[in-house]
Amino acid sequence: MRYGGAAGRVGQRGPGGPGGRGGRGGQGGRRALGVVAAVAVLAGGLAAGPVTGAAAAVADPRASVAAPSVTEGWSPYLPQTSCDPVVKPGTLALRSMLLAAYGGRDLGITRACDIGGRSEHKEGRAWDWGLDASKPAEKALATQFLDWLLAPGPNGMGGFQARRLGVMYVIYDSRIWSSYRASDGWRTYTGGESHGDHLHISMAWNGATKRTSWWTGKAAAIDYGPCVKVEGDEAAPWSGPRRTPCPEPVSAMSLTGTPLLQRESTGAYVVQLQRLLSVEPVTGYFGPITEEAVRTLQKARGLEVTGTTTDRTWAAARSGSAAPTPPAATSVTSSRALPSRMRYVVRPGDSLSRLAKTWQSTVGGIKSASGLSGDLIRVGQTIVIPVRSGITKFQYTFLDKGDEGVAVRALQVALNMRPKYRTGFFGDITERRVNRLKARRGWEPDGIAGVGVWRALGA
Repeated sequence: MRYGGAAGRVGQRGPGGPGGRGGRGGQGGRRALGVVAAVAVLAGGLAAGPVTGAAAAVADPRASVAAPSVTEGWSPYLPQTSCDPVVKPGTLALRSMLLAAYGGRDLGITRACDIGGRSEHKEGRAWDWGLDASKPAEKALATQFLDWLLAPGPNGMGGFQARRLGVMYVIYDSRIWSSYRASDGWRTYTGGESHGDHLHISMAWNGATKRTSWWTGKAAAIDYGPCVKVEGDEAAPWSGPRRTPCPEPVSAMSLTGTPLLQRESTGAYVVQLQRLLSVEPVTGYFGPITEEAVRTLQKARGLEVTGTTTDRTWAAARSGSAAPTPPAATSVTSSRALPSRMRYVVRPGDSLSRLAKTWQSTVGGIKSASGLSGDLIRVGQTIVIPVRSGITKFQYTFLDKGDEGVAVRALQVALNMRPKYRTGFFGDITERRVNRLKARRGWEPDGIAGVGVWRALGA
């Protein structure tokens, strides 16, 4: 595998990788891979012959303006900070140029903000290019493009065209190259999806807004993009270049208000609430796990159990957590060790990697069980998650005396209670069995069956 001179002489290490992809963007139709390669764009490159095998090549793109004597340096990592799924002009121009030069399929630029995790697709500055690594002719085109993109420039510094175009990182066939870790060259990609059937390109803000030397003939200073003001909130959409790095956002823990939070609330106050209640993972999204944690706090403090944040609930949360910290989740590396299955309806903010972590499953196992070909999941979609046991689906259900239903009966079965006591009603006998288990583990015998109890029973 070639992929050119990816590691330049000067590398800048950014704050981290690009994060998992929640699924492909939905903008734009699909464009079939041309059998006959297109003429190179912009400067009228030479026409190439038919692509009949892995060795065939086409003409690489040529800019319409000459490169300046000093071009752009490496872009730092500039992750998505705002919700602005509008196609940016530089991303659009890059897509048109590469499809005309090499062919391939257009798999989309934008993605709705409620699909998956952090992604530049949600700011219109990432593109998924359909070139399947399992097909020799398509992989040859991808390899040719990457070699061209990352080849050294006149001064010997790598990634000449990537710097001129404002490409921040590319992912293909289980590997990633990034401008902010250019000295590391190609690395194994661990974001959850192999990107074997498409090449992902994320743009820095200068590239996305078509302000780089490839288009203008002048080297562009770094545009740091919109800034988050308060941790957990979104930044405002891009409105113009920002030449200085963003300051650290105000900590969500410094907020003192008492807003009403409930299912589907988002933002900084949700981040604070999740930290106060030891909810994992901290997502800034108020879902069923956060709601159950609020209910548990309210029960423990003798408050009205609403599952929403009243003024008294905020006061109780800020005075200290009411529940013991549950035992750490056991890491699971193989779906073969997960003999049970549970059906799950996708909620806002979910991604396969987040669900795998929450339910101690695997991305690959979920995709296989659900018949998914990629990482795209949509709100309201029903998927199948391989789990450790039949009670795993109840592990974020908090039960105490007076509750009844299927979850209570599952708890009674897991506690190995005698069949005549498996009534589905949480009474005195069930409470004693729960407290006996908690006392053995050194937990407060408060009669509440929460995450720790479920996991102790094998959830």
